[in-house]
Amino acid sequence: MSSTTPNPLEASVADALEKQLLVEDLPGISIRDVRRQPEEPFDLSFELISGSTRVRVLGEVKRTFTPNVLQQIVPWIERLKFLRPDIAIAVIAPMLSQQAQAYCIQNGLNFLDLAGNIFIDVPGKLTVQRTGRRTKGLSAVESEGPRSLNVFSGRTSRILRVLLENPKSWTLSDISRELAAETERFRTTVPNTQLDFRVSLGSISKATASLEEQLWIRRRGMSLVVPEPQRLLEQWAEKYRERYRWRLRSSFQTDNPFGRTLDDINPGLKSIITTPYVFSGAIAASDAPFVDIDQVEIFLIAGAGDRQLRELKSEPKAGPKLRFTHPYDDGVFMYSRRVSQAPLASPIQVYLDLYARGGRDFKQAEYLLANIIRPRWGTA
Repeated sequence: MSSTTPNPLEASVADALEKQLLVEDLPGISIRDVRRQPEEPFDLSFELISGSTRVRVLGEVKRTFTPNVLQQIVPWIERLKFLRPDIAIAVIAPMLSQQAQAYCIQNGLNFLDLAGNIFIDVPGKLTVQRTGRRTKGLSAVESEGPRSLNVFSGRTSRILRVLLENPKSWTLSDISRELAAETERFRTTVPNTQLDFRVSLGSISKATASLEEQLWIRRRGMSLVVPEPQRLLEQWAEKYRERYRWRLRSSFQTDNPFGRTLDDINPGLKSIITTPYVFSGAIAASDAPFVDIDQVEIFLIAGAGDRQLRELKSEPKAGPKLRFTHPYDDGVFMYSRRVSQAPLASPIQVYLDLYARGGRDFKQAEYLLANIIRPRWGTA
């Protein structure tokens, strides 16, 4: 699995090991005797020291280890561990994703990365674990490598919406047809709109390949299934929360002269807004308990009504403040529904927004998942 001539990445990893960068700030842990041409089939080896305990670590170095790649090499490493219980075998990369790290820990697979994340476990001898560190200051050689498609943002997130709205067996053509059908449904519900949720088959193929590489979906012949939709949704929610504050930059807040309920607020907005909009957040989950609405969240397409909405600040207050956000992608309008004529975002989108806000809203997100979303998946 390795070459007789070390490549630049292997040399960079070896240098980092010799300089103790991968175990920096780990009390009592050090690295010695780094070998750049160890026994085959490994790329390098080193001795990990903790007090009087010394463990020889054999390392397999690659630019990236996705969960799918890790799943494939686990049997090989398990056989080697059985034959050599005295040593540790580790995968080493410039950066391991949080999911890759979690997969390694769950499956007893040792790892290190150049950000300083580490998991070395030799039962009865030594356990070293540190996660949550991010890459910084890596050279171009170290950070170079194939980039996986970000399926949690932009147009590709529409594919996630299809998969999570109904986690059945899907083909690429099925997903394409569903995006077209949802476009037509929305245009029927909201006349005179030009929103189009469709993406190319090529983009669908790339997105599903990325999801498969991360083990979020599995193939069954020509079809795709989501084995654990809740884990996928929660991972999306974490990614969504990371950028939530940044997305608020595209929002503006006004006073609310209309009232406290959807029946009060929606008619007032409808008289002003000429482009599509949907309610999200707490007011869109009003069937959940412990709802205390301190702000009404609305996604809307930028249009002529923005100026009039901003002028609501001069109106008398009659309810919680209104916050209007121009969405990062039109997909936030997918699978929206109407309650008392008010357009509400899909439960999936409402969950993402509640999760991102945290606090009491996070409890509402959990309620929504347990009582609305999961039962629709048939996994209540």
